[in-house]
This record gives sequence, C-alpha cells and structure tokens, in this order.
Amino acid sequence: MNRFFTIILLLFPFLLAGQTEVAVPKEKKFGIGLVPQYAITNGTRIDFDIRLPGKNQWLVVAPQLYLVTDNSTLWDFNEMTGVGVDLQHRFYIGQRNEPKGGYLAYGPALQYRSVKDEGLSSYLFREEGSTYIGLQEEMMQTSIWKTGGNLIFGYQVLTTRGVYFDFYLGTGIRFSFDNRSSGLHGYYNEWWGDLGYSGTLLVGGFRLGFLR
Repeated sequence: MNRFFTIILLLFPFLLAGQTEVAVPKEKKFGIGLVPQYAITNGTRIDFDIRLPGKNQWLVVAPQLYLVTDNSTLWDFNEMTGVGVDLQHRFYIGQRNEPKGGYLAYGPALQYRSVKDEGLSSYLFREEGSTYIGLQEEMMQTSIWKTGGNLIFGYQVLTTRGVYFDFYLGTGIRFSFDNRSSGLHGYYNEWWGDLGYSGTLLVGGFRLGFLR
C-alpha cells in the first residue's frame, strides 16, 4: 500500500502537467455565424471570421442573399432578388489574445438588388399629325447598386466551447445608383431602410456563431 502511494506521489507532477496542458485553450483562427435580424428584410447573412497574422485582429467576410417572391409586410413590390457583401477589419481592445470583449471594426459594403414592380412608363404616340408622350402602367425592372462603408463598436462574448454572442452598434454611409436614365426613383429612397437609400444611417445588430 505504501508503495502504491509512493508511485502516485511520484506520478502526480506529471499528471498535473498533463492536465494543465489540456486545459490551455487553443488559439481561435476561424469562425462562422449568422446575423438573425437580416430575416426582417427578407435576407440571409453569413459571417466568416478569419484571424489575421500578428495581433488579435480579424477579417470578417459577410456575404448576403435577398429574396422576395411575393408581397411582404415590409416591401410593397412584386419581386426582389439581390446579393451583397460586407468586409470588416476588426481588432479587439486590450491585450487579450481571445476574440472577446470590446472591439472596433470598419470596412466597405456593397449590395445589388433587382426589383420587379408595377409602375408608370412613358411612350410616344401620334395623333392628328402631332407626337405626344403618354404614360402607361406596366411591370418594370429596376436594378439598384448600393455602396458605402461602416464604422462600428461592439462587444463579443465567447464561451468555453467556442460559441460567441456579438452585439454591435455604429454608423455608416450609403450611395445608391440605378439603371434608370432619370435617376433613382423616390419610392426606393424615402427612408434609411429603403433599397435605394443614399445618406448616413445607424448600423446595429446581433451575431451568433462558432469559433475554432
């Protein structure tokens, strides 16, 4: 029995060292997550977090997909499809090596939407030798390109299993263009949430996902 305890005492430092080594968390290098509030605008956004070499800095690549095939409670048009992508350079405040706590992020944003809706279009007609311009209602397609940038502050909570919860708020600017010769129709630029909005706006939301 005494020999047994002696062997345990001799092995204890090695066992403790092994436990300590296992307990050291691995450096997170990649993450994938969702931004749930994009569902409100009939969109889906998936975020890919990629650690950059060196300090605790990350590149966030956020592709988006938008689809409306019927009149929704938010949009009053027949059909809309679109894609987009946000890029962020993010760095966490403080000396910690883990991607958690307060952070600052900035980067560009780009979106494209194709909208089909009923509208008034002009046409030429002749009457009694004169040419006139008339209006008729028909299905019209509008392509809207939107570009700009964001500056946000956030706070990310990271669990021991690599699950993160991210809350952020900031500001941004948008510039919108379309394929109509007369410029962007006012219907798509009435407030900051419209498809063709140009100007400054608030940027905020919530993310959740996994980091490995």
